[in-house]
Amino acid sequence: METPPPTPLSFTRSPWHTPSRPAEKSATQAIDEDWPRQCRSVSRPIEGTGANMSNIVDIIQSAQGGQIIENLSDRFGLASWQTRSAVESLLPALVAALRKAAEEPDSLRPVLDAANDSAHRAAFESAEEAHSQASVEGGDAIVAHLFGSASAAGEVSQFVARDSGLRADVLQRLLPVLVSVAAGGLGSTLERQSAAEPPAPTPAPAPAPSGGWLSALFGTLFGTKPAAQPQAAPPAEPVDALEAALTKIRETLAPAAGAEQQAGLDELLGRIFASAKG
Repeated sequence: METPPPTPLSFTRSPWHTPSRPAEKSATQAIDEDWPRQCRSVSRPIEGTGANMSNIVDIIQSAQGGQIIENLSDRFGLASWQTRSAVESLLPALVAALRKAAEEPDSLRPVLDAANDSAHRAAFESAEEAHSQASVEGGDAIVAHLFGSASAAGEVSQFVARDSGLRADVLQRLLPVLVSVAAGGLGSTLERQSAAEPPAPTPAPAPAPSGGWLSALFGTLFGTKPAAQPQAAPPAEPVDALEAALTKIRETLAPAAGAEQQAGLDELLGRIFASAKG
């Protein structure tokens, strides 16, 4: 029997709600029927930018030869629709954390470093490697960095569990694996994009501090084209270029969840981040 292609992840419907399923149908029967089709369209464009959330979704969807949902389901003992719901519920929290981190560019540098880490690259390619000690510990480190601490990430998992219908402990175990896979996929994508770009005819002057990699990182994640770097700039321009990049990023990082859930998520992260700074 041929294995059906994996169902694409999507934010077209609110990812915070898992549609109810008839009690008499087994998980296997439910997976084979039409329910997943309501999640198949790629997410809506972000108003005013033409960008969409599909790139980060595509990175996850293509992981491990396109079998990421099935592999995670086997590992965590979940039905495929439960794993898909978990991933679609966790991604808005990850996006929100990245959006918060964009307010301080240097806080994103560890994310880029992780994207170049061989353990995360391996996690993107292999289900077995995704659960290796190096990948999980690396994923935990990224999660703790983005959310401020492991306990804060636990709060986020509890928040997501409230609306996803999945247990918080399962989400908390899944999150570092998902982040490790995403980091590895991001690194691979950036590498391919860099290799595909034609070399510049003449070397450009030193770019704005962190503005270039920041634009490339978010361009890959959120489908925006990095702004062209100026060939020459007065001493004050690097700061202006960085601020322009950050402004573009803040405009581009539209909420991935429904308005009510996003407001609650922003409130939670705001409190977590304020506590970490205090």
